Parts: sequence; structure tokens; C-alpha cells
Amino acid sequence: MLEALLAYHCAPALAGIKPANIAACQKSKFPDLHAEIDKLNNELNRKDIYIEIICECERRALVIVYRNSVLEKHLQSHLNRAFLLQYGYPEDGSLADYLDVLRTRLDCDSFPHEIGVFLGYPLHDIYCFINHRDEGCLMIGEWKVYHNVEEAEKLFCRFNSCRKALVRHITESGKTLAQVFCAV
Repeated sequence: MLEALLAYHCAPALAGIKPANIAACQKSKFPDLHAEIDKLNNELNRKDIYIEIICECERRALVIVYRNSVLEKHLQSHLNRAFLLQYGYPEDGSLADYLDVLRTRLDCDSFPHEIGVFLGYPLHDIYCFINHRDEGCLMIGEWKVYHNVEEAEKLFCRFNSCRKALVRHITESGKTLAQVFCAV
């Protein structure tokens, strides 16, 4: 069930406590993926929740889930824009412009690690991962942490609690994402 997969991988973004999350969907498990995403968007967009395929091949699709207002505000940060400018993102682009560049960069041969900005990772950690990989890594959780371990641990716990609660609502209570987020 797509909603259970999204609840698990994207709960913090669905709840609005993180700018975005991504999830890989195996097309063999979700043969009607595009139709399912359209249905979810019809239900959830009124609550500012968006689900988009940002990259796909024959076997799988990479989906981004975000609250439009949260991701837009996050990407408007001067520091985030300056960082993304180095990777070909527009200086004053819209959210749609930024997502278009991300899609283009995902089509390239190497993975665009600046995606961490969209996912709300600290810029210091993104920079260190891109430039140093494992050197100086202090902890691995939702991302590789190179600085401020205490803050990262708190965030990881918050994300995990959110994930557990949403998965419980979807799998045990049988609710839909639209029901959980009061979109219906």
C-alpha cells in the first residue's frame, strides 16, 4: 500500500516538521503509481501536502513529499539559496523552478547530494558529506552528522516518533492519509 510506504518514509514532511522527504517506490509493487499519486494529491493538496515523482526509470520512481509552504520557506533562506546556486539552481527561482532543476540533476550520472537542502539537513553536514564523505562523520541517522550531534539526535527522535505515530494510524487504525490530515 502506497500510503503505508509514504507514512513510513515521509511522516516528518507530511506532518510539516521537515521540509521534505523522499521515498523510492518499486513499480512492480505499485503498477498504478501515477494514478495513486494523482488521487492522493487530489485529497491532500488542500492541506498543503504535495507528492511528486522527481525521478523514474523502468523499475522504480523516486517520490518527494512536502508541504508547499514549509519547503518554499525553507528554500527562501539566503544561506540555502547561496548553497544551491553553486549547483545550478536559480538565484531567485520559485519552488517549481528548484524542483525542476533537482529533477534535471537527478537525471545525471551522479546523485545530487545537494538534495539534502530540500530534505532539511543542516548545510554544514551537507557540505561535509559532499566534500569529505566519511572523514569527520560523528554519527549516522537520517543523514550523516558532522556537527551538533545533540541537536541531530533530538531531531532523529522527533522524526522517529512522528513516523511511528503515522504508521500506527495507517496500518493499525486503517485510516488514510487524507483522514489523518483531515483532508476529507
